[in-house]
Amino acid sequence: MRGRCVGVARGWLDGVWPSRLVAGCVACLISTAALAQSPLPAPPAAAAVPGVSYVTTFTIDGGDAEVEKIANETSTLKALEKDAPPGPPGLVGRAKADIERIAAALTATGRYGAVVDVTAAGAPVSSERAADAVQRSSKPVPVVVHVQPGPVFTFGNVRIQSLDSGAGQATAIDPKKVGLSPGAPAPSAVVFAAESRIVDQLRNDGYPFAAVKGRDAVADHQRKQLDLTIRVAAGPRAPLGQVTITGTKEVDPRVVLGRVPFKPGERYSPKKVAELRDEVGKLDVFSSVRIREGTAPDANGQVPIAIEVEEKKFRYVGAAAKYDSIDGASVSTYWGHRNLWGGAEKLRLEVGAGRLITNKPADYEYTAKAHFEKPGVWTGFDDLLVDVEALRERPDAYERDGVRAAAAIRRRLTSAFSAQIGIEAEGSTIRDTFGEKNFVLLGIPVGVTFDNTDSKLDPSTGFRAIVTAAPYYNFQGESKSLNILKGQVSTYYALDEDKRYILAGKIGFGSMVGPKSLEDVPANRRFFAGGGGSIRGFAYQSASPFCTPINPKPKKALECDEDQPIGGRSLLETSIEARIKVTDTIGVVPFVDAGAAFDKSIPSFKEDIRVGAGIGLRYYTAIGPIRADVATPIVGKSKNDSRVAFYISIGQSF
Repeated sequence: MRGRCVGVARGWLDGVWPSRLVAGCVACLISTAALAQSPLPAPPAAAAVPGVSYVTTFTIDGGDAEVEKIANETSTLKALEKDAPPGPPGLVGRAKADIERIAAALTATGRYGAVVDVTAAGAPVSSERAADAVQRSSKPVPVVVHVQPGPVFTFGNVRIQSLDSGAGQATAIDPKKVGLSPGAPAPSAVVFAAESRIVDQLRNDGYPFAAVKGRDAVADHQRKQLDLTIRVAAGPRAPLGQVTITGTKEVDPRVVLGRVPFKPGERYSPKKVAELRDEVGKLDVFSSVRIREGTAPDANGQVPIAIEVEEKKFRYVGAAAKYDSIDGASVSTYWGHRNLWGGAEKLRLEVGAGRLITNKPADYEYTAKAHFEKPGVWTGFDDLLVDVEALRERPDAYERDGVRAAAAIRRRLTSAFSAQIGIEAEGSTIRDTFGEKNFVLLGIPVGVTFDNTDSKLDPSTGFRAIVTAAPYYNFQGESKSLNILKGQVSTYYALDEDKRYILAGKIGFGSMVGPKSLEDVPANRRFFAGGGGSIRGFAYQSASPFCTPINPKPKKALECDEDQPIGGRSLLETSIEARIKVTDTIGVVPFVDAGAAFDKSIPSFKEDIRVGAGIGLRYYTAIGPIRADVATPIVGKSKNDSRVAFYISIGQSF
């Protein structure tokens, strides 16, 4: 049928068909328009020898700028204009190819009556005299592409035909629900998208083998409508079946199969299959994960699922660095193993230093950390997490030397929701404005996480929430009980389909109850606000309650002045950003941050709320965006805060 359409177009070009074309109906398969989706291959470039130079111009009936743009972008003549063909036949062949290419591209926009004519040196390239005309012409040869776009056709009679015996599931699908509304424009891309939606709907209804088996599309030129029949086979409704895995060498396949989020016999769902791919990927031991569904039911009438994997290198080393103009630079290096004993166990050792360059060596900070993770300790979705760290902290508010150890079990409840519970012990020597004290804490932290965003490093849609509650017992100090609640909620919304304009918002909160005074709270457990990960534009911890001089001054206490942050017992932080991609790799991000830490256990808005604002630059890479932000305090600036602060790191701010 495609040959019939091309014949009509060529007949019109030769002056034979116009009256018949206007008077009657012309059948035209929409599959012709697929040329726009998969354009015809361009003729091979001419050899590097002197050829026939030419200049291409376009004339569009009606002066439609959109049509002219399509013709320009589709034309091989235009794309290869500087690569002259070796002789007149080469130029004529290139021009003939453009007729079909441009016509197909216009068909993809719903212009099924479009006619394309190309002349070279004044002769139609479809005529036998075209090559002679090019040979006799002065150079460069004038080549004119003339387009009669015709009207944009609309959908006429639309029908979804079921090929299944019985009632057939496809007939229950409303064409309007899949984008095939009578009277609406009928570009071929809309038809292809509708076919995908039909198959997706049937698969979501439990028909894993659903497929479009063909279509009949007739362009009626009198009515300027496209009559469409799509033939669909839903196939049998089959449940999910057994899962097998290939490609594992050093990783125990039982660990992988333990992450399967369904059991054989459950109703088929494409979301479950996609979830399986995500769960296997989270093990972080495979460089590639491919899920293959069976093309027919197995002996049990189920859909067999095959996992094909390739293992990645298990050992790795790396380094990281960040800098901001207020707190200075920090560097770290780490070594890790992703498959320590063959069960996808992870071990990561890290050392780092912070507050470099802008501070004295006596105020440098050091950390040494070890993280261990073992998946599938009980069920396939129970992970053991162990952390041990020793550190030296020297922020403006306090000095701390301490060690910490924690162990927890994390269970994945759904693809987006997980919960964990553990035990944590910490011993610290802390010196602040209240003097030097020792703290020994033992707690049972509990947390929940919900994350349905589309990316961990650069989300564009979805919702993310992390909430933890931790009761601690303090073996030293007057107040034995310390109970901390904190969390952060963020959301992301793309304003366009290409996700080039994204609104992102965040709110963080915290509260602690138990201690009667701030003095009985370890300084590292207090809430502080300000800095690159909090309220940009303000110095680290500066958007917090300030020190009140104590008389007499405690032994070994830090110096106290009115601009010395001491932390609070509650916290509130908010941020809003507009993430705008200027190009595929460059973006700008205007933002506003606000919030503060408060002396009371509940935020009090009678105290000063700090507000900072600024703009950021993003460079998007395969591993995530590189962030460079500049910010300034707007409300609540203190003596410790500079007029302008700079921040550089990897990843979005939240």
